[in-house]
Amino acid sequence: MPIINYTDRQGVRGRSLTGCIYLALLFGGISMILPFMIMMTGAVSNSYDYERRSPVPRYLWSREDRLMSTLCTFFPPAHRGSLRQMASYFDEVPADWTLWSAMGDDPTATDAWAAGQLARLDDPAQRAQIEARARDYADFAATWDLREAILAYDSRFVAPFLRARHGSLDALNEAWQMAVEDFSLVQASEWSGEPIDQPGYVPFDDVRYRDLLAFREAYRDNRYTRFLRGPGVYAGYLRPATIAYLWEEYAAAELGLEPAAARALPCPVPISAPAEQRAVWQRFVETRLPMRHVEIAVTPARQAAYLAFVQARFPSLDYLNDVMGGQDPAWQRLAGWDQIQLTSRVPDGPISRVWMDFLQAAVPSTDWTLRPTIPELAFQRHALAAHGDLAGVNAAYGLDLATIEQLRVPFGDALLLTFAAREGGFVRDRLTGNYATVLDYLVHRGRALRNTLILVALAILISLTVNPLAGYALSRFRLRAGEQVIIFCLATMAFPAAVAAIPGFLLLRDLGLLNTFAALVLPGAANGMTIFLLKGFFDSLPAELYEAASIDGAPEWVVFWRISLPLVKPILALGALNAFLAAYNGWEWAIIVCQDRAMWTISVWTYQLSQTLGGTPWLIMAAFIVNSLPVLIVFLACQKIILRGIILPQMK
Repeated sequence: MPIINYTDRQGVRGRSLTGCIYLALLFGGISMILPFMIMMTGAVSNSYDYERRSPVPRYLWSREDRLMSTLCTFFPPAHRGSLRQMASYFDEVPADWTLWSAMGDDPTATDAWAAGQLARLDDPAQRAQIEARARDYADFAATWDLREAILAYDSRFVAPFLRARHGSLDALNEAWQMAVEDFSLVQASEWSGEPIDQPGYVPFDDVRYRDLLAFREAYRDNRYTRFLRGPGVYAGYLRPATIAYLWEEYAAAELGLEPAAARALPCPVPISAPAEQRAVWQRFVETRLPMRHVEIAVTPARQAAYLAFVQARFPSLDYLNDVMGGQDPAWQRLAGWDQIQLTSRVPDGPISRVWMDFLQAAVPSTDWTLRPTIPELAFQRHALAAHGDLAGVNAAYGLDLATIEQLRVPFGDALLLTFAAREGGFVRDRLTGNYATVLDYLVHRGRALRNTLILVALAILISLTVNPLAGYALSRFRLRAGEQVIIFCLATMAFPAAVAAIPGFLLLRDLGLLNTFAALVLPGAANGMTIFLLKGFFDSLPAELYEAASIDGAPEWVVFWRISLPLVKPILALGALNAFLAAYNGWEWAIIVCQDRAMWTISVWTYQLSQTLGGTPWLIMAAFIVNSLPVLIVFLACQKIILRGIILPQMK
């Protein structure tokens, strides 16, 4: 019987009430769909746009937003001075841009800046000059030393790379001398942005660092970014570790210059520069320049001074060997002081710290020579070799440089052209990358998929066995305490699962069932509500059915299997669906009774992922969506069965 009859629906009052009902249903639908859409958008976001909580990714229709979100992947917030470096590659970057999330909350300002950068490509003459700079950069970067590079890597590729390189987790733990339980838990400072801009930093050449170099080489070959292969691509996620931004910040503070004026300063500063600039540059070299880029001439006098410096710092040779050996297990113990030799460049290993201290204390900075490991210096020489002289460089690049030292590494130009040529690739990578990471994580979690399938199958099988038998017995056989049994079954629903967790765990422990499928399945084998509904259905069946079966001589199991069960299929289907949901989503109980990781299911590993990768919430959103897909598929496939199971009890 309808709530509003046909006659009342024709009036104004009835129409208004009907409209209000539809509005309420529409609002309820939106309140359910909107959070899911926001979660889906979060799963394809990054640090730039995740905090927006938008139901639809803005970069799908905004090219400016697409550029900004792409720049966020090239200059990620987890890397040292990422936004400072971006400002040295692009013009007119606002000084208040210090956080990607804050920038994403101001789309008006970011769109205006991005539109200005993209407009440079619309002018044919200017684009030709940008392409000339980008081509030279691509040639230069193709052979650049991997030790002096910065990799804006995606963390989702670290685990697959290490798995492919070392083969097994045991091999990785032995090589890295650590103990982690999963490839995704690998933590090394070198992989999250080494302090390559620090004056005293020298990479430690061990297995970890060699793996990092191999990872950088894989990125340079676009092994993980295949959409960056082919023509029109000039820049990748691996770039030279420039020092211009350090010099510009230092000079701006020392000389009182605006950022734009500091960018026009030469780097390095030549001898012909004004005395004030030269003096500031000399102080910068002494205090801020990474000393890996410095070399000196070795003379007998300096060799003697270096030996005296080392002997003054270390009272004995044994003490020196103990200190160096404690920092580097591969240190070759010295047999005599005469084995200590001054090198023209910073040596490898812990002795490098002594070498740098000696230079700062005993060698005037005017005697230091800059090595071509400085990207700016190396690219300036590359440009001169390609175009002959400064005039040729200015003509090719469309610049008006007074000295070649004013030329910067044009990574920004190369990146801008690469974005224009591969916009679709960047978007596809954003839309699928996080999901690929989650699937890789779940697939390689031991027996997670197998455990989940076994658990779901057992839960459904036991639910379709125990509940129908209990409901049939309570209905068919008039038990003396039948009503009390029904009340007891329904009473179990009045208490939250947490109340039964401790006694359930203790009981399973005493029975020796921990870390087994029995511990996961047996506590939920009987469902009070399902038994109650099945009993009601069995009660509603005509008594004549049972009488006819008895007259025909059918045994009780035939009456149950051939006559009763086919008539309660909707309730059985609903019970099976509830059993599937409880088993598939029951990660809390699974963690309690199964401490062995080999027994964990997909839902448990999804929870572990959310705890491990809390700093990347977009990956967690993708994991939740992937985890919910089987449930969504089951609901879509079983809509009619679910409705029949819900409606038929009301129509009984």
